[in-house]
Amino acid sequence: MKKYINKTVLDSLNLPILTSFQDLVEQLRLTDKKVYWASSNHIIDKYNTFYIKKSNGNKRRIDEPKYSLKIIQRWVLENILYKIKVSPYSYGFKYTEGSPLVACSNKHRLNLFVLKMDLKDFYPSISKEKVYFQFLNIGYNTKVSNLLTNICTYNNSLPQGAVTSAYLANIVCRKMDYRIAGYCNKREIAYTRYADDLIFSSDNRELLHNTYGMIEKIITDEGFTLNKDKTTFMSPKNHKKVLGITINDNQVKAPKKLKREVRAKIHYQIATCDYSEQMKTKGYISYINSIEPNYKEKVTKYITGLSKSPLCLFPNVVKAYNDNKYFSELPNMILKSYGDFVQPSLIEEFEEHINSEYLKYLSEHSK
Repeated sequence: MKKYINKTVLDSLNLPILTSFQDLVEQLRLTDKKVYWASSNHIIDKYNTFYIKKSNGNKRRIDEPKYSLKIIQRWVLENILYKIKVSPYSYGFKYTEGSPLVACSNKHRLNLFVLKMDLKDFYPSISKEKVYFQFLNIGYNTKVSNLLTNICTYNNSLPQGAVTSAYLANIVCRKMDYRIAGYCNKREIAYTRYADDLIFSSDNRELLHNTYGMIEKIITDEGFTLNKDKTTFMSPKNHKKVLGITINDNQVKAPKKLKREVRAKIHYQIATCDYSEQMKTKGYISYINSIEPNYKEKVTKYITGLSKSPLCLFPNVVKAYNDNKYFSELPNMILKSYGDFVQPSLIEEFEEHINSEYLKYLSEHSK
């Protein structure tokens, strides 16, 4: 049993010095009772469990920590875990400049062939024992390592939904990353990992195919299992996609389908005055802009065009638009008359047309 901490290592990493339960209480500035509740292995009422539907029809279990536990996990993440370096081949859930998705995809955009693998049951595969040894290896003693492990695990594994799970998974996978990268680097194969997605690329088709057996062996040796149903090989003839990002023609782009959907959502919201989904749409805009830095400018031009279209003939549309502008720099929509769009002799005909088209649009898109 390891009774003493490795103070030299903890100091070098600028980690909090914890030797006992009471040290943890003092660091967290919470009551003994609250810290005991969070760090005990016997109390089970610490998570809310629910399921979300996966694309294949199966259900994914999510264990969301209750608020008090989430606060404690956040402290562990920011004061301990973030100070532990993960492998440079891991791109998910760590501080990076710009979008980690783009950074990961960029590592493969210049290569002709891409091989994608997926780890099955990623978080459940990371046992409580593996997490315990991570804290022990950092320099904490047996007692504190147990307390921190209990805070971060549930049902003897990493819970998907816990604040600390993603970064802890990266720490656990550090050895596997270096083993795989060591094998790939000798063969000029690019390797990255984003959570449970392993991505390989090369200009040599046969070489990339031949790596599969050794990669699977390393993964199995590290305690993980490949989801063979999700193994995908892509060539220049395919529509190459990495982490939902298109990387054809040496360029990184967001999916065209997603961009079409965003334009449709913006048009629907402005035309119907229904902005209830605006924040969600703005989130998509921000995501796409992180992939294509000029995308927000294109969206701004598109919205400006809509503000000058016949939609500005309707007072309710104009008011709702001005009250819910997507970006502050956009000019106000100005209410106009039919005469601004057509010759006076055609105004009556145009009025009937625009109203019928507007009503048709509302009937087709309202649910």
